[in-house]
Amino acid sequence: MCVLVRLIFIAALFLTPLVVHAQTQTPSPNATATAANTASAPETKPEPAPTDFWHQETMTGDWGGARSRWKEKGVELEFKTVHFYQATTSGGVREDSEYNGKFETIWKFDLGKVAGWKYWSSEMKAEVRFGGPSLGGTGAINPVNTAVLGPGVNGSVVAVTALNFTRLIPKDLKKGDLYAISFGRYNMLDLIDEDFFAGSGEERFFNMAQIGPLTVLREVPFITNGLSFAYVKGGEPFITLAVLDPNDHSTDPGLDDLFADGVTVSPGINFPAHYFGKSAKHSFSFAITSKKFTPFDSIKQVIIPGPPRNPVEPKRGSWSASYIFRQYLVERGRRDGWGLFSQLAFANRDTSPITRFFSVGVGGNGLIASRNTDEFGIAYTYTGLSRVLEDNIDLITIGRSPLQPEQQVEMFYNLHLTPWLRFTGDLQIIRGVRRGFDRAVVPGGRLELIF
Repeated sequence: MCVLVRLIFIAALFLTPLVVHAQTQTPSPNATATAANTASAPETKPEPAPTDFWHQETMTGDWGGARSRWKEKGVELEFKTVHFYQATTSGGVREDSEYNGKFETIWKFDLGKVAGWKYWSSEMKAEVRFGGPSLGGTGAINPVNTAVLGPGVNGSVVAVTALNFTRLIPKDLKKGDLYAISFGRYNMLDLIDEDFFAGSGEERFFNMAQIGPLTVLREVPFITNGLSFAYVKGGEPFITLAVLDPNDHSTDPGLDDLFADGVTVSPGINFPAHYFGKSAKHSFSFAITSKKFTPFDSIKQVIIPGPPRNPVEPKRGSWSASYIFRQYLVERGRRDGWGLFSQLAFANRDTSPITRFFSVGVGGNGLIASRNTDEFGIAYTYTGLSRVLEDNIDLITIGRSPLQPEQQVEMFYNLHLTPWLRFTGDLQIIRGVRRGFDRAVVPGGRLELIF
């Protein structure tokens, strides 16, 4: 609770100068015109009743209209905090528990309104990570709490995790066809935008396996710099291409050594479809990097004491490929409903610790008709390790038993208590990569507050 009070106090410090500044602004032209029309009209409709505390979009409301005025002028702000508690209640390597969380500030700018730069926009995100590390003791290689892996892996860490600019080039806006060019600093987890799964671990699944395969982390780090191109067709990305620095820059700007260790190129293509009268989509993506790796680099979850039995020389270049399928089973509207999803991924065994990945699940929103905004999901994943990694680990230090593929089931229900207050119950059952241990049972809870 002390941590929460401190975070609210920090948010108040951020908000105070912004509110004072907003009070000195002149009314927007739209507001002035509306007032003039109202004064001259013989009859007016009553204004809608203000949204009460429990139904407003954010806990602190519209700040006396300041938020709406800023949005008219091209500035949107969001403040939120997310708290986690997880425990290994049985099985795994040891019983353990962890409390951790994040506080986030997001600024979005429509630069056409702010500076007269038509079709330009910008986004900046700052994060405060606090508490213990992602829960250990499960014997698993997939982190059981994705959200708290950045910008640091333990303790209190403050960082700007996104600062980027985007330029839209219209082709046929009536059809939703356009080109988008973006450059800057990105939190890659925030860019994984799916209907039934993915995200950054703050609203849907906790475990990294349900969000995206670890096969791609050799080429695409969590937070890095680069540029991207997208051809948007019918309002949805059709062809994408990203050029990224392969090094993670969670806690540093990354400009002094930009592309010093190589470059990552990642193309992708999406094919919309309709089956059984419902929307579906197929996606193919590929990532290749010129950075040097071995399968032993940066294995954060599996504790493997000592060096490999046989020397493994780093090799320049690594690749991964993936396929994703989604199919609505219940579709009430655009991005409203729930359905089936699956992922299949492969990676280079000489440079990646994970070379085979498969997942299948069901997720979305509105499982209960009376609670349309609640989100839910259940999924199974299989994670296969590199043969090079398996063959070269010193088995004496891990009980003489070879490693095995990881299998995991996760289920969650995100209860939207109000638009700004959400509580998620989560359960993970994991057969880790370490043999000789019982399946780990990991229940957890997540509390999200949007200011």
